[in-house]
Amino acid sequence: MSSPSAQRNSTLKAGPRTAVEDVELSNVQNGSAEPPRLPLEEDIMQCARIGAIELVQKMIEGGRYKADYKDEEGITPLHWSAINNQYAVCKYLLEQGADVNAKGGESNATAAMWAAQRCHFYVVNLMIQHGADLLLVDAQGYNILHLATIDGNAFLVVLLLLQNIPVDAQDPQGHTSLMWAGYKGWPACVDLLLRWGASVNATDDNGYTPLHWALVKGSRPCLEKLIEYGADRFAKTNDGKTPTDCSKEMNSRGPYIRALQDQGYTPDGHPKQLPLNLSTFTRDRSKISKFLFLYPFLIMIICAWIIAHFSVFVGLPLSVAVGVALQWSAQWVGQQGPPGFHAIHKTPYLAGIFSGTLFYVGFDWLWLILPLTYSNYFFSNLFFGVFYSMTAYFYFLAMTEDPGYIPKLSSRNQQRDVVQDLFALWKFDEENFCIQCMIRRPLRSKHCRRCGRCVAKHDHHCPWINSCVANNNLRHFYLYIISMFLGIIFNVELVLGYLEALPAPTDATCNLLPPYLCTFALRDTWTITLTMWTLMQMVWISMLLVVQSIQIAKNITTFENMKRHDHSTPHGPSHLPLHNARPTTLGANPAATSLNDTAAVATRLHPAPRAPDGMFAKLKKTLGIDVFFATASDASAGKIKDRGNPFSRGIIGNCKDFWCDPAPIFKKRMPGQSYLGGDVIDYYNMYERPSVLRSRGGGGMRYERVATEEEGD
Repeated sequence: MSSPSAQRNSTLKAGPRTAVEDVELSNVQNGSAEPPRLPLEEDIMQCARIGAIELVQKMIEGGRYKADYKDEEGITPLHWSAINNQYAVCKYLLEQGADVNAKGGESNATAAMWAAQRCHFYVVNLMIQHGADLLLVDAQGYNILHLATIDGNAFLVVLLLLQNIPVDAQDPQGHTSLMWAGYKGWPACVDLLLRWGASVNATDDNGYTPLHWALVKGSRPCLEKLIEYGADRFAKTNDGKTPTDCSKEMNSRGPYIRALQDQGYTPDGHPKQLPLNLSTFTRDRSKISKFLFLYPFLIMIICAWIIAHFSVFVGLPLSVAVGVALQWSAQWVGQQGPPGFHAIHKTPYLAGIFSGTLFYVGFDWLWLILPLTYSNYFFSNLFFGVFYSMTAYFYFLAMTEDPGYIPKLSSRNQQRDVVQDLFALWKFDEENFCIQCMIRRPLRSKHCRRCGRCVAKHDHHCPWINSCVANNNLRHFYLYIISMFLGIIFNVELVLGYLEALPAPTDATCNLLPPYLCTFALRDTWTITLTMWTLMQMVWISMLLVVQSIQIAKNITTFENMKRHDHSTPHGPSHLPLHNARPTTLGANPAATSLNDTAAVATRLHPAPRAPDGMFAKLKKTLGIDVFFATASDASAGKIKDRGNPFSRGIIGNCKDFWCDPAPIFKKRMPGQSYLGGDVIDYYNMYERPSVLRSRGGGGMRYERVATEEEGD
């Protein structure tokens, strides 16, 4: 008899050879899906399978069956309740003395193995608590970690690894769990096993490494992770085959080459060598980050020189062409660097553009505009100086401040305790636990793929500050965009006054513009160009200011706002696909739910992949246009008042919480702390939604304690 997983897999061979159909791992078998049928009230196997706990209790307490009853194949009621996720029946049988390590079926597997085959990790955890031996193997030599990895459930793999099961345990053919994960194409499991210390260059009986096996499926994220962790790109099997040879045989040459290139290697696996020894520079994340941040300063000064030394009809087009060429060179440098630098909007480059603009606007004002407008535009200069200083200050504070990174746990024991606490609360899922950070995820937090950390009260990742905007720096970010908006208005007034004070050029020749506008534009082409560039920023600044103002009034974040409009990542917060890691229970409590519909299970575990964003969609996200239109659609539909938000206490109350927060404005604030309902709360440790206690005077509500600290701590 074979399990559902075995039935849906093709017949697999024991070891890799030359043909595509032969390069596969051995099959796994773990019990049948249907037990033999008898009258229900007399068949403990059927009752255990469907979760009829009252009948199971009646049969055991009446002496008809014992809890450790076995049929002729050694299968117990615990096996059938485990494979069908009947948590309550499993718990009762174990309490009545069922043998948790009993093996049965053709596969000679334990009930925990049957549960692992269906990804029922709540049942597996229950059996671990009752002494399940995780080192046992089935008839084919597979342990429970192998079975969990084959089905790609990263949460079950986490649970098993925290029990100190050997991560490099081999099956009879020498295959490790990492080989299985690469072969099946589970990036989340590959990443998890590698971070746990799995050997990236382990070999099976035929000399195949995890990299060889990953080439069978050809999953690019799996290949990238293995190469990143130092997989031997030239390892030879017993037959003398390298990964390159296998990639050709498996028709996975394309993903393998792209994975090699992303990790800084040529298609034949050797490190890229760039002229002038640039390879050393591009592989250093610190150096390439500084380069991409400072490079826009150089681009701007070159474009300024061109504009200043050529006529307007030649200088402007030439400066645009040179700017585009220099930006292309920055993109080329980024593509030679680590994977996180391959997309220019994910690098410090955009932050460098804004910083360069800020620097040159200030320089232009101090050395050119201020001397000529000081007397006639005294207050305008004063206000501009104040807002410019505030813009610069709050910009760099928002950029350099910790946005709200949730502290990681320092030991595996602490991680194990957190996981067990979540099991006790029926909350061990991707909404409450982050596999990348191995922490319990507080409410309103999100794992940022670019920062590689979970962030408390995450708003959005802003490429213009090259950091997240979240609990610790949201107010600084808002003050930065307000100051910039007002500063641009005063800057335009000062530039107009400055140009009027300049003498008109005597040798100006105009063909397209009227003489007055032509002489006006030619007085200082660089200042006019810089001002036009800053005015262009008013488009996204205005939209961002509107969006943030509305969200502050509603006490909702950009992430929460876009999540309602289905713009957020639908498959969890990870930078690796976690859809294969979803729990298979429909409800929060597995004891109350049973999943017998294999089609429903397949849909939940393997939903349709999401199409990647196009260039226009990426541009909208970078400029924040998508959030603006989502907010505008809410306003047009009359949804500005978000009555379903448990964190809102009305517009006035929300604004008071934001502006009256006693945390410092002109320096870094206490990490994680914020105001909610007039009380200081800690977003690092907020795991329960605040409940309304009673109405307060003047509108709004007062909230009960929102942290989940134990009483008396």
